[in-house]
Amino acid sequence: MRITYPRLGDAHIYGRLLFQEIGMELVIPDHNSQIGLERGSSISPEDICLPFKLMVDNLISAWEKGADTVIMPATMGPCRLGEYGEVLKVVLDRHGYKYNWILLDSISAIGLPNLKKRLVSIVEDSNCSRAEIVRALKGVYTVIKEFEKLEKKARLYSGYEKQAGKSKEIVKKCRRGLARTTSINMALKILEKGHNSIESLELDQLKEPIKIILTGEIFTCIDSFSNHNIEEKLMDMGVSFEKTISIGWWLDNTVINPLGGYFSNKRFNEYIPYRIGGYAKETVSGIYRFNKANFDGIIQILPVGCMPEIVAKSVFDGLSRDENLPVLSIVFDEMVGEAGYVTRIEAFIDMLMRRKNLNLYKGRKCYI
Repeated sequence: MRITYPRLGDAHIYGRLLFQEIGMELVIPDHNSQIGLERGSSISPEDICLPFKLMVDNLISAWEKGADTVIMPATMGPCRLGEYGEVLKVVLDRHGYKYNWILLDSISAIGLPNLKKRLVSIVEDSNCSRAEIVRALKGVYTVIKEFEKLEKKARLYSGYEKQAGKSKEIVKKCRRGLARTTSINMALKILEKGHNSIESLELDQLKEPIKIILTGEIFTCIDSFSNHNIEEKLMDMGVSFEKTISIGWWLDNTVINPLGGYFSNKRFNEYIPYRIGGYAKETVSGIYRFNKANFDGIIQILPVGCMPEIVAKSVFDGLSRDENLPVLSIVFDEMVGEAGYVTRIEAFIDMLMRRKNLNLYKGRKCYI
């Protein structure tokens, strides 16, 4: 069995570490690219969303490298991710890519015993004991959380650093090291060096950078190709920002404690009181994890045609007025060039800077 799964941010790095640790091979698809997107689009349903088209290309790429089994997570509700596995199978089977599929549906859909059975089937070719597999899982989870702590610091420090670009470079260097490392212990040492480096950065605490909350659809938030490297662009602009969604967040709220996210967000139900599919509820309620008074604006990113996020986008109109907090919603589409996105982001940041410096709208409602 040669396993693969679609690329999503740094998930391939973590997966490779895990499968190496338990003596199995993960087939990693090629990097997301414009050429790959065009190939995926050519055989995808016409009005399907951007992540689906990229996943089609990912799985074709992995098939060409010898993969025969796909691990595919799913979600409940009206979001099309709940049907991705089935639709991907139909599309790929039709074109000769006949994979074996391990669908990781929610507990409420298939029950805990069935989910455990599917999880066990993933590691059935490993010669490691159950204790060794659990130890490897815990180790990789620690790597994920430590790297995300490093990224969180870099996002915040990018607005205060005296030498522009240093925090971004530390993260990129750390990511390159993780991609090459051969063990969890080595990965943790790389992360320790990264934390030491970023803590030694020279910061100008007198700076007052623009502070943003970055939120939106999970795939577009995590995958840098899909969002045109928006995080690096914000860092280059000297913006300090927080991000509501990450792979570690998804693991915590979907796998480790599937009801945790529900209960933690239940009280923040003024704008989206019900789950409407995908993570639209979390897109909005996630900003309440931060003190909104410390931020100047919100950027929501989503792929064209994403139904849950379109609802969240309309909700942000009311939230912007009520919280006096400008919101920029950016809809990503494979047909639009990067320059248009950059111009919109630069204009939004410039508006926030003027608003902050001149204090033109102090005490007023903001209609953005």
